[in-house]
Order: sequence, then C-alpha cells, then structure tokens
Amino acid sequence: MKIAITYPPFDDIKGTPLLSQNRQYQVFHNPTYIYPMVPAYAATLLKNAGYDVVWLDGIAEKWSYQKWLKEIIREKPDLIVMETKTPVVKKHWEIINDLKSLVTDHWSLITVLVGDHVTALPEESFEKSKVDFVLTGGDYDFLLLNLCNSLQTPNSKLQTSKLEPGIYYREGKKVKNTGKFLLNHDLNKLPFINRELTKWRLYAYENGNYKRTPGTYIMAGRDCWHRIKGGCTFCSWTTLFPTWRARKPELLIDEIGFLIDSYGVKTVFDDTGTFIVGDQLRKFCRLMIKRGYNKKIDFSCNMRFGACSFDDYKLMKKAGFRMLLFGLESANQETLDKINKNLKVEQITDSCKKAKKAGLSPHLTVMLGFPWETRRDVLETVRLGRELLKKGYADTLQATLIIPYPGTALFREAKEKDWLKTLNWDRYDMRRPVLKTKMKDGELKRLVQEIYKVAFDPRFIIKRLISIRSLDDVKFISMAGRKVLGHLADFGRR
Repeated sequence: MKIAITYPPFDDIKGTPLLSQNRQYQVFHNPTYIYPMVPAYAATLLKNAGYDVVWLDGIAEKWSYQKWLKEIIREKPDLIVMETKTPVVKKHWEIINDLKSLVTDHWSLITVLVGDHVTALPEESFEKSKVDFVLTGGDYDFLLLNLCNSLQTPNSKLQTSKLEPGIYYREGKKVKNTGKFLLNHDLNKLPFINRELTKWRLYAYENGNYKRTPGTYIMAGRDCWHRIKGGCTFCSWTTLFPTWRARKPELLIDEIGFLIDSYGVKTVFDDTGTFIVGDQLRKFCRLMIKRGYNKKIDFSCNMRFGACSFDDYKLMKKAGFRMLLFGLESANQETLDKINKNLKVEQITDSCKKAKKAGLSPHLTVMLGFPWETRRDVLETVRLGRELLKKGYADTLQATLIIPYPGTALFREAKEKDWLKTLNWDRYDMRRPVLKTKMKDGELKRLVQEIYKVAFDPRFIIKRLISIRSLDDVKFISMAGRKVLGHLADFGRR
C-alpha cells in the first residue's frame, strides 16, 4: 500500500499558511516553515512497518496547486493523509472532492483527515466532503498505522474490530466511530524520525526560531504539562492532547546526538507546548553538558513564566539553551485568570529579567481582542510588550489576534455568550477578529502593528546593536527585521 502524507498548497492565499505543528494558524508574508513532528512520526512508523510512503508538502515545496495535483496523480497513492485546521478545512473538503473525482477503475483512493478541527467536529467533514476517515486526538501517527494495518490492502474490507478508539469512518451511508480517542501510547517507544523521508531540509532554513542553520525540531512531550490544571482556554491543542506525557531525557539527548552526527544541525527547537521542567529539565541539561552537545548546537523551547528558578536558567544557558518562548498573552490579570494561564502579571517581568540575566533570549507571544477587555486593557498589554523589549528584558515578540478554535473552552464560552461574529471557518485565519470586542476591528489591528513598531524605537535598536557578538547575530537581526516588516504587512489594511 502506498501512503501519501501531504499539505496541499492554496493558490488563493497570498503568503505562507502555517499549518504544520502550529497551534495558532496564521499566514505570514515572509516564508516560515515549521517541521511537522507528528506527521513525520506517522511517516516513519509506516515506513518502518513496510509501507511505501511519500512526503508531499506542497506548501514547503512552494508548488502551485496544479503542480501538487500532478504529483499526486503521478504517485497514485492508495491512501492520502492531510492535517487540517479551522481556517482551511473548507478548502480541504474541496480538495478531497477533487481527488475523489479522479478515481478510476485503475486507481482507488482513500482519504484521511487529522488535526484539531476534525477532532472537535469529526462528523462535519463527512457531511461536507467525501472523506473516508477522520482520526481524532493527537496520537494520529499511531492511529494511522493502526488504520493501515486494519485495511491490509486498499480494496480489502476494513477490519473494524482491529481499529483503535478515536477513528471515524463511513459504513454505507452511515458515519460510525470506535469511541473516544485514548492517549495511551508510549512515546518512549517511538523511533527517531526518518528525516530524509520527510525532507527535513525544506524546513531547515526559513524559520524565525533559528539563529544558526540548518535547524530542526524535536518534541519532548504531548503537549503541555499545564494541561493537568485545565490548560489555556484558547489553545487548540488542548483538543488533541487533554493529558500530558513526555519522553525520557536520555532519549531526547540521544536524538540530539543523532541529529548532530547525521545532519550537522546547529539549532534544535523543541515544539512541546511547554518543555519539561524540574528534575527532568535539570537532568536534560546535565546530559547536554556531559556529552558536549551544548557546544555544538543552540537549543530553544516553549516555556511558562514562573516555571524555572534563576539557577535553572543559568544551568539552561550552560547546557546550550538560547531562546525561551513565553506566552505573555495579556497584561490584564482578569484576562490571565479567565483564560486559565495560572499566571500573575508580576511573574512576567520577573521571569524575563531572570532569563535574560542568565544569558537567555526571551521571546514573547501576545494576543489582542479578548471580548471583555477595554481599550485601556489592550493598551496596557501593548505597553508591557513594548517596554520589555525596550528595556532589553526580552529580545523578540509575536503579536496576534485571539481566535476561538472549535473544541476549545474559549469557543464554547463564546458560543454561550454570543461573542462570535461568524461560524464561517474561512474567517478564522487571524487576519481579522471573529470575536465581538469593545473596540473596532481596524483599531485592534493597528495596535497589533503598534507592538511591532517597537523595532524602530532607538532604545531597542541600540540594545540590539550592542548585543552583536558574531556574524550569526548580524544575520539573525537582519532576518528579524524582515520578519517585523512582514508582520506589519500581515496586519495592514486589506
């Protein structure tokens, strides 16, 4: 059986749509390609099981839709898998219907959708398209292998008794399922990803997280240990990963060594919702130092404010850590409480100062457009974000509009309180607010731009210039400048 794991391109979307491993979908003017970890694991598991696997990322390949379609027709896979998200799910339905129209007596095609949107609304895709299977939950790498094993051959009868929980399928005109998905797979038994099969170099250079290239991703856990306390109400990945699991630090270190020796990577970014902390973090750091990997790569990850002590930050710096991505979201304590950040406003500056003092580079993410926030609240978030950068407590920042994705607690609350402007999924692409707020849409977008304009503040520029220590620093600052101009365009007038 030949299986294609693919991201179809969209000719009508100007810019680069971030689909792979991105919790908050967005279209960037400047290309950014994020290595898709779970699909890459799926490809590797299938290949190791003896299946013929092809990797066709039309977005990262910069193909047109017609070029991608020709590749599909040339490969003639028996089964095709697409990760989808809310803003493009309607496009994926159209693509599935296009593909089904190509089916002949000599080519049958099974279509599969995975991702957070179809996990939240699995039956919707059967109503709107000719999709054959929907795999729910975040362990769709394991579920895809299980599905293929249960099919045996493309034209054989599906052995439903062998299907794991979480799989939706057609049986005649009915849509059936195998029950609620389980996250009981052992992540420590996962093989190292087959990076050649999954064309890792497509994602190794154009990525704002990389100061030195080539770079790549790993994934310590699925997905965020804050999920134990309910998780952030806006995060779409709480739909996929309602529980927390992590791989052993020793396995992460072995994988990093493999990436250094086999591919010469210079940057590794861990895409876990929040990286391991406490004793596991310290063990990871000591192993990085013991094996000397701290002198060979930059390591970056997602982290939560207040999760590490100053001693932890110092050890992380010694272990080769460079950037820590913190979710600031809002400077309004009421908002932080409402979205279940489990964070006090004062921890934001404190953590940034400690991380920066230890020699690390804090990167902040900010969200504007919460329905309950006043203009004064939004301006306070803008002020704090700009102030942290101007004072040098943080180095970079990304600002977005808050989007309530189906399956999240925020979406449920928005429906209950009539905050939603629309249920047209095309509009959920961060280009405009879909939540009713106390401000006009144009003003919100202007304030997003206002945060980015800190890059032109003399104090920020001076601090960036005096931080230059190498040619890599010059290249990174230059790239960051282009990214800022791109983000200003992302939230410009349309």
